[in-house]
Amino acid sequence: MRSPWTRLLPFFLVVLLLSACTGSGFRAEEEKFTSTYPSQFLVGDVYVLKKHENIDGNIAGIGTTLIIENGAAVMGDVSLINSQMEISGNVVGDINVFAGTTHIHDTAIVTGSINQISHQIDIAPDAKIYGEINTFAFPSQLKFGDNERLENSLDWLYPTGWIAFQLIRNLILVFITVLIIFLFKMPTLRVAHCIKKNIAVSWGVGLLVILAAPIVSLFLIITICLGPIGLILFLAFLIADIWGWAGISFIIGNNLTRWLKLDWPEEARATTGAVLLGLASTLLAFLPFIGFMISTMVSAVGLGGVVLSKLGTIEKDI
Repeated sequence: MRSPWTRLLPFFLVVLLLSACTGSGFRAEEEKFTSTYPSQFLVGDVYVLKKHENIDGNIAGIGTTLIIENGAAVMGDVSLINSQMEISGNVVGDINVFAGTTHIHDTAIVTGSINQISHQIDIAPDAKIYGEINTFAFPSQLKFGDNERLENSLDWLYPTGWIAFQLIRNLILVFITVLIIFLFKMPTLRVAHCIKKNIAVSWGVGLLVILAAPIVSLFLIITICLGPIGLILFLAFLIADIWGWAGISFIIGNNLTRWLKLDWPEEARATTGAVLLGLASTLLAFLPFIGFMISTMVSAVGLGGVVLSKLGTIEKDI
């Protein structure tokens, strides 16, 4: 006859297993992060995420140095531009890097993918990367076997193709200028007024926008979650640049018609100015560096006029 204790043996075994699981749960509680921080935006300087520290969000940075120690974790994505990064802890999301360097050590665990452009990365043998490693190459990074295909694709850069490209570009810009003047005559006249009042201020403001807008747009795009905002910002930058071109074209055409004592409507003045400005930009395009700098300065002046006039909504003395 079996002892009653023998019948209770499975019950005690289940209790023992449950107690073991409960004990591991308490151990996990003890190993929880002592400090949790929200998403971080880093510019310059050195940022160290220490052991038992956690970022409950994303990290984005420009020109910074990011160090993720062993025992630290980032629960979202890490997106850096022209930065240095050392990873010994955990990254749950993706790593998006443009330029700079990254060292992933043996203790590192990256759950997401690594997306890199013009970036140097060093991955230790024991590091755990569960996602894909995607490297996007510029034409200069193509292999020798791709040179012939690359040369064929750039045939349009030879003089005949280059001139044709410039003519088509100028025709498109003239058409857009006429369309802008026709649809937004008063706002464009306000942009031209702001440019004429103070060219130096317009140039300075426009140059800042040219330098900052593409970088900020690219940063927003690579953060993925803010990608639509980055695309909208970049589109707004292009529209403002073309609008500034239209404002400068009107100024050139207006001054020319006044000098010739011609009583032309605003649309005709803007068209004349756009043609002359297009021809000038075509000639400048044949100067390797100086032409690009002059074209950028002209674009900056127009872009600054758009910003100072608050997209053509105000007309005031500067």
